[in-house]
Amino acid sequence: MTGNTGAGRPPGPVVVMAVFEPDPVHLRQQIASIAGQDLAPSRLVAVIADTVSEPEVREAAAAAGIEPVIVMPDAPLDAVRAFETGLGRALELTSDTPDALIALSDQDDVWHPDRLSAGAGRLNESGADLVHSDARLIDGAGADLHPSMFALERREPRPGLRGLLYRNTVTGMTVLMRRGLVELALPFPPQSGLHFYHDLWLALVAEATGGIARIDRPLVDYRQHGGNAIGAVDRRKGALGRILRRIRRPRFGKEWVRVQAGPYALSRYLAAALDDRIRDARGEAPAAGGLKQLRPYLGARGGFWRHLGATSGYALRLRPDLAVIALGHTAMALVRQGWVLLNALGQGAAQWRHDFDGKLFSLSPGVMPPRFAEAEVSQAPQSFSKIVDPRTRLRVPVRLEAPEPAFVVLVPSLNPSEAYAGIATALDIGLGIAGRGHRVRFVATDLAVMSHEVSRRFLEGRIRADARAQTGSRISLHCAVRGERSEGALFLNPDDRLMATAWWTAHIARDLIAEQALTRQDFVYLLQDFEPNFYPWGADYAEAWKSYGFRFRPVFNTTLLRDYFAGQGFGFAADAPAFRPSIALDRYAGTERPEREAGRPRRLVVYGRPGVARNMFPTVITALSAFIETHGLGPAQLEAVSVGQRHGPVSLPNGIVLQGLGKLPWDDYPAFLLGCDLGVSLMLSPHPSHPPLEMAASGVRVVTNRFGPKDLSHLSGAILSAAPDAGSVAEALGRAWTAPPVTAAERRVALEALGQPLGEVIDLLASELALSEPIT
Repeated sequence: MTGNTGAGRPPGPVVVMAVFEPDPVHLRQQIASIAGQDLAPSRLVAVIADTVSEPEVREAAAAAGIEPVIVMPDAPLDAVRAFETGLGRALELTSDTPDALIALSDQDDVWHPDRLSAGAGRLNESGADLVHSDARLIDGAGADLHPSMFALERREPRPGLRGLLYRNTVTGMTVLMRRGLVELALPFPPQSGLHFYHDLWLALVAEATGGIARIDRPLVDYRQHGGNAIGAVDRRKGALGRILRRIRRPRFGKEWVRVQAGPYALSRYLAAALDDRIRDARGEAPAAGGLKQLRPYLGARGGFWRHLGATSGYALRLRPDLAVIALGHTAMALVRQGWVLLNALGQGAAQWRHDFDGKLFSLSPGVMPPRFAEAEVSQAPQSFSKIVDPRTRLRVPVRLEAPEPAFVVLVPSLNPSEAYAGIATALDIGLGIAGRGHRVRFVATDLAVMSHEVSRRFLEGRIRADARAQTGSRISLHCAVRGERSEGALFLNPDDRLMATAWWTAHIARDLIAEQALTRQDFVYLLQDFEPNFYPWGADYAEAWKSYGFRFRPVFNTTLLRDYFAGQGFGFAADAPAFRPSIALDRYAGTERPEREAGRPRRLVVYGRPGVARNMFPTVITALSAFIETHGLGPAQLEAVSVGQRHGPVSLPNGIVLQGLGKLPWDDYPAFLLGCDLGVSLMLSPHPSHPPLEMAASGVRVVTNRFGPKDLSHLSGAILSAAPDAGSVAEALGRAWTAPPVTAAERRVALEALGQPLGEVIDLLASELALSEPIT
C-alpha cells in the first residue's frame, strides 16, 4: 500500500481511520481486512485521536503489510474532529489525483473483501458523489447479532435532505466518496460539544450536490460493544407503542418544547451551514429562503405545513418513530412563528392600549377611571404557579425505589451546551466520586435533558481514558423536569447522599431530605460564588441567603470565596475544604504564541456578557472608550472583539468597532486566545472567573477587577487588577498597552494559592460517604 498501483491503473482509494483507545485484537482485524481488499487502497491515513495509540497502529499495520500515514494531533480529538483532520490529510495526499476516492473506517470492524470495489463500481454506475452500504452486526467476539443494519434500524432508502435532517441514514464506516465531495465538505461546521457526526454532514453535502447511492447488502461487519461512538438501534418493535403512549398521556408544555427544540435547532443549523456552503461554492449570494429543499428550515414561514405533511406521510407508512421526529419539527416551526408574533404584538393591541392609558392616568389625576379599573379586575386570575419560583421544587414525583444508594448530584442542566464552568465543576466532582468506587446519580433539576445519549457521551468524555469503562458503569443520568420511565417520576434510594450545586438546588435537597425522610439529614453544598449578590434585594436574594442556614457540609470553590464567606460572618466557612479552579491551563500555556504580522493591529479581547450584571459590560465599554480616546487609538492600531455572549457590534471612539463573537467552540478557544494581545474580563464577585486565568496562560495581558480578598494579579504577572470602576479599568488598560509582551514566566498561573487540588477534596468527600461498599 504505497500508492504505486501500476501503469495505467488509477490508484486505489485512500482510507481514513480514527483511532481512540483501540482494542488491539479488533484493530488488527480491521486493518487486516483493509489490506485484504480486492481493490487495494493506496493509503491508510490513521489519525491517532487519543495521541497515544501510534505503537498499536504501527504494529497492526506492519502485520498486515501496510505502511500507514500517521496523523498525530496536538491534543486528543473527538470522532468528528479526528475524521475532519484525517480527511484534510487525505486531500493533501491526493492533490494530484482529482478523481481519487476516499473511504472512512472505524478501528474495530471487519470489512468484506469487496467493500471498496463494490463501492467504486456503484459510484461509477450511479454517478453519485457518495455511496454507503448495509452492514452485518457482530458482537465483541465476532459472533453474528443481526444480518442487516438497514433492516434492524428500518433505514429509509431515499430520505432526501429533509429526511436526513430528521434522522441520518448514512453510517460513516460504510462510506466511499469522491475527493470533490470532501473538498466541498471541509471544514466541518463548528459545534460546541458533540451534537452531530461527520457522516451526517457528508451525507447532507452529497445529497445536495452529486447525490447518494446505496448498496443493499452488507459490506462491513459492524462490531457492537460499549465503546461504540454510536451503535445500531433496534427500531423494529416498540416504536408504535411508544408513540401511542405519548398520545394517551401527552405531556406538552415548556419542557416538552425544550426537548423538541434541540433536534430542531440542530437541523436548522445544518441546513443554514449547508446552504451557505453550496452557495459559496457556486459563487452565489445568500438567499433569504435558502435552497428549495432547505426552505422548511430557512424560509421565513418556518415550514410548518411541510413538516406537518411529513408527519402525516410517515404515520400513513406506519413509521411512528419518524412521525414523532417530524411532529417535533412541526411543533417547533409553529412555536417559532408564535414567538415572533407574540413579541411583535405583545399582549395584543387592547392590552397595549390599556397599559399605556394606565401610565397616562398615573400622571394625572393619579387614579384610573372606573371603566378601566373594572376592565383590570375582570381579567382572569393568574395562576400562582406562574409567580412562584419553579426552580426550588421538583416538578415530578419522587419514588424511593432505586435499588442501590448513590451520591446524587443536583445540577440545573445536563445538556453539554449549558454546562458552563460551575456546572462542569460539579459534574467533575460527581465523576470523581464514581471513580472512587461509588454509584453516582446526576439529576437535572431545571432544564430537561434534550438527549440522554449526547449528555452521557459528554460526561464520559470528561473521564480519564484508562478509567472510563469502570467509572462510566457507576454513573446514571436522570431528568427531574420530565421524569423517568412511563411513570414520569424521579427514582431515589433512602440512603442517597445529596449534593446541591446552586442555592435553589439547596432548597430541593433540604426538602427531599425532609419529605422523603432520607437517612442522611444533611447534604453536601458546593459553594462556587456568593449567590445572593447575583440579585437585587428581593425574593431571589432572600432565598439564596436563606440556603446558607440549612444543614449542610460546605465545599468551596477556592479559598478566596471561603475567606469572603468567613468575612461575612458565616461560621461554617471556618476550616471548610476549598479547592483550586479546575482549569486545564496546559491547553493555553503549552503552545508558543505566533509572531504578530507586521502592520497588523493589536487585538483586544473582551469577556463580554451584557446579560450578566456581574460581568459589568457597561463598565467595560466605558473603560474601553476612555482608554481609546486617551491613547488616540484607531482601527489601524487596535482591533476589538468580544466573546462570551453574543451581542451586536458596538461603535467605540475613533472608528473602532467591538465585534461580538459570542460563545466560541471549546476546542477553538485556545488558538483564538493565542491571537490576542490584550484582554479585559471583569466579574464583581469574590470568585475568580476562569477567563482572566485562561487569557494570562495564553500570553494575553489581561485587566480584571479586585473584589474583597480577590486580587488575581498575585497569581500571574500577566494579570493587572484594578478597582471595579471604569476609570481604574481604563488606567490599567493603558498600563497593559505600554507593557512589553508577556513572558513565559508571566504565563504561569499559580493556582495552588487558591486551594487544594480538586482530587484531594473528592478523596475527602468519598471517605465521608455513608454508602454501600465500593463497586469493584
